[in-house]
Amino acid sequence: MATPLRYTLILLLWTFMAAIYLPLVPAAFTLIAPALAIAHWLALFADPQLLQALLATLVSVTLAATGALSIALLTVLAFWPGARWARLCTRLPWLLAVPHVAFATSTLLLFAEGGMLYRILPFLSPLLDRYGVGLGITLAVKESAFLLWILSALLSEKQLSQQVIVLDSLGYSRLQCLNWLVLPSIAPALGKVMLAIVAWSLSVVDVAIILGPGNPPTLAVLSWQWLSQGDADQQTKGALASLLLVLLLVIFALVGYLLWRGWRRTIPAISGVRLHFSSCTAGRSLIQLLPISGVVCAVVLLLMAEYSSLNRDALINSLQMGVLASTLALVTLLIWLEWGPQTGHRWVWLPIILPALPLVTGQYTLALYAEQDGQFITVVWGHLLWVTPWMLFVLKPAWQRIDARLIVIAQTLGWTQNRIFWQVKCPLILRPALIAFAVGFSVSIAQYMPTLWLGAGRYPTLTTEAVALSSGGSTAILAAQALWQLLLPLVVFALAASLSAWVGRFRQGLR
Repeated sequence: MATPLRYTLILLLWTFMAAIYLPLVPAAFTLIAPALAIAHWLALFADPQLLQALLATLVSVTLAATGALSIALLTVLAFWPGARWARLCTRLPWLLAVPHVAFATSTLLLFAEGGMLYRILPFLSPLLDRYGVGLGITLAVKESAFLLWILSALLSEKQLSQQVIVLDSLGYSRLQCLNWLVLPSIAPALGKVMLAIVAWSLSVVDVAIILGPGNPPTLAVLSWQWLSQGDADQQTKGALASLLLVLLLVIFALVGYLLWRGWRRTIPAISGVRLHFSSCTAGRSLIQLLPISGVVCAVVLLLMAEYSSLNRDALINSLQMGVLASTLALVTLLIWLEWGPQTGHRWVWLPIILPALPLVTGQYTLALYAEQDGQFITVVWGHLLWVTPWMLFVLKPAWQRIDARLIVIAQTLGWTQNRIFWQVKCPLILRPALIAFAVGFSVSIAQYMPTLWLGAGRYPTLTTEAVALSSGGSTAILAAQALWQLLLPLVVFALAASLSAWVGRFRQGLR
């Protein structure tokens, strides 16, 4: 590529990435500025809703994080490595395609008073949940699929599976293998994933509105309500509540780190002592729970949906936003991976590991200053802050696995970087790019807060409609909105899988 053209491309690339990540600056200011006045803190702590909201948040997040980790590790303990583990991994993308709001809606329609299960077995209906127990359990089941998807990549190293087989053959239990070999190998990466799960669970608003306690709600919902008020004092309390979410994330991270340090001290030297431990029963139950939960979600929505009540505007808006955001992010990330920085860009991952609420506040602040709130393209821009890092999460490992020898051969033939990118790297990255596009589309479909605020309520989506209907109204209409919110990502994932398989049929030599 000619030098002036290359510099122009790099400049455009950095400009686009800066536009996506610029809300991090006002988000930090929004959190820090109110925190400098003691009177603001006193007003926050004097609010009678704060303590109950804080307790509900702590309970739900702790259940979500520990539950997801327990389900994932017990499944690994029982079935990795092996054929059943491989079969489970092939099913995980389909469960990941189920949006959180659709999953929460089916749980509500199934277990809430007046729901399907209540009509059959009324005594099984849960009592009033003030502490977010149901919210935590639902998030644990949903996030365990994401955690298993990450573990399937972390545990794909052939040498690690061979070492486990050797320990099995020497008579060591699977628990010993997990404790002495597997966890020490994957602990750093696993810690980052758990941090992302905790951050998302802390700041989730849409699912908490559907399943969480109502009055007072979780801290994220309470902060959202305060920030939505026109009163400056209420907005200040909302900003401080958002800062509390960040502080809670730090506390959870610190506790997790201390537990990890304590666990490391318990790992003994290999002494030859074998322990007998069987996890097959628990593992089989859990490995069936995940696929069944996805099927139950779809069946409940299918049975209760009223198909004539679909909001077509919401469907069209969701489809357009998802396709546009995913396409823009995919093009940007392919250029970023080729011509962007190779090191020193960890800030790209901040939207994944930080609570979403202050980031949305930063986006809204910028949109107001630029007088672009209520615009369709502004909503798409808001989605990109989460679509971009999640797609990079899928693309980057595949990009790093490109055989460097192919690049060297192309360079010896005199090929330019531009030609190598288009004719060598892009064909090799095509199948991961299709998967990344499907993931980005699913992330965009699930966005609730940026859609509602940046769109000023002018662009209803399947997610915003489902959350609005969950607080009251027809259950049939609610089920219809949630069903279509489930079907759109599934269709995109199915298309991506079909195209990936079709490409693989004609290019088997590149596997």
